[in-house]
Amino acid sequence: MKLIIACCCILLSLSACKNSSDENNKKGKTDSTEIAKPQEAPLPPRFLPDDSLVGVKRGGVFVYRNRGFEMFSGGQAMGQKYADVMNMYYRLHIPGLKIYNLIIPIGFEFEMREKYKNLNKPNKEVINQIFSEEDSGIIKINPVDEIRRHRTEYIYFNTDHHWTSLGAYYAYRSFCKAAGLTPVSLDTIPSKVKPNFLGLFYRFTKAQALKNNPDSVRYYLFPDSVNFYIGSSQSISYWAKSTMYAENVSGGSSYSVFLHGDLPICKMETQHKNGRRICLVKESYGNAFAPFLVNNYEKVVVVDQREYKGDFLAMLKAEGINELLFINNIFAAHTQFHIDDIRGLAGRRAN
Repeated sequence: MKLIIACCCILLSLSACKNSSDENNKKGKTDSTEIAKPQEAPLPPRFLPDDSLVGVKRGGVFVYRNRGFEMFSGGQAMGQKYADVMNMYYRLHIPGLKIYNLIIPIGFEFEMREKYKNLNKPNKEVINQIFSEEDSGIIKINPVDEIRRHRTEYIYFNTDHHWTSLGAYYAYRSFCKAAGLTPVSLDTIPSKVKPNFLGLFYRFTKAQALKNNPDSVRYYLFPDSVNFYIGSSQSISYWAKSTMYAENVSGGSSYSVFLHGDLPICKMETQHKNGRRICLVKESYGNAFAPFLVNNYEKVVVVDQREYKGDFLAMLKAEGINELLFINNIFAAHTQFHIDDIRGLAGRRAN
C-alpha cells in the first residue's frame, strides 16, 4: 500500500527545479532524485553569520566576497508614490483587467551579514510597506522568501546589478502561485550560455576582484515561444517578426540576449489557447523574467516603461489584454523618473 501511495504522489507532483551548476560551479545542486513534491525548504535567516571578509565601497557599489552589490536606502515617501501609481491603474476600472504588482529585491538582500546590516534596508519589509498602501484588488507578489530559499544558487550576477535567469525563475514561481498557474520545471528545458560577462559593477569600479569572478548568462529555449514580434510606439498595429533572444550579443552586452534588450514593446504569441493574455510593464530586470510567461499564456506583450511612447491603453485593448503585471526592482519602485514613466503610459494617446 505504501508503494501505491508513493507512486500516486509521483504522478501528481511537480518535479523540483534543478539548479544549473554550469552557471556557477561553486554553487550546489538540487538533488535530481527528488521526484515527489518536496517539502518547502526552510527559510534562511536574513542575517548570515559574520565572516572574516571585508567589503569595500566603490562609489555606489559595495564589493564583497568577490561580488558587487547595490545598497538600498529608499524612503517610505517614494514608496508611497509608487503605490499611488499602482492604485491609479487599478482605479481606471478597465473591464476584465486583472492587475498584479511584483517588486524585485536586490542581490545584497541575500548576502547580508550582521556587520553590514546598516548598508541595506530590509527589502521584504519595504516591499510589504508599499503593498500596504495599495488597493486590496491589486494582486501583490513579494518574491523575497522564495528567492531567499535558493540564496546559495546562482541567482544574481557577480559583476552586474541584474538577476540571472534562475533568479528571475524563482520570482516567476512566486508569480504563478499568485496567478493560479503551474510554473514550468526547468529540468528538461534546454539552454544556452553566454560566457565571460563583466557587467555594470565591473564597468563602474574596475575592481580586480570582480574581473577575476566573471559571469555567464544562461537563457532557456522554451518550445512554447511560437512567434515573437517587435512593435512600435508609432502604431499599435505594427509588428515585425523577430526572435525572442539576441543570439549575436556577447561579452559585456550579454544580458541583452533577453528580448534584444530594452525594446519599447515586443510580443510573444504561443500555442496555448487558454484565453490568458498578459502585458508586462517593466524596466530591464523584466527582460529575464518575461520569457518564462510563454509557458502559461497565449499572448505576452512586454512594454518598457522608459521607452514606449505609444497609446498604451489603446494597445491593451487592441491586443485583448486581460492581465497586467507591473514588475520593477526595488530601486525603480523608489525612483521618481520610473514612477513618472509608469504614470505617463496611461496618459499617452496616439497622434
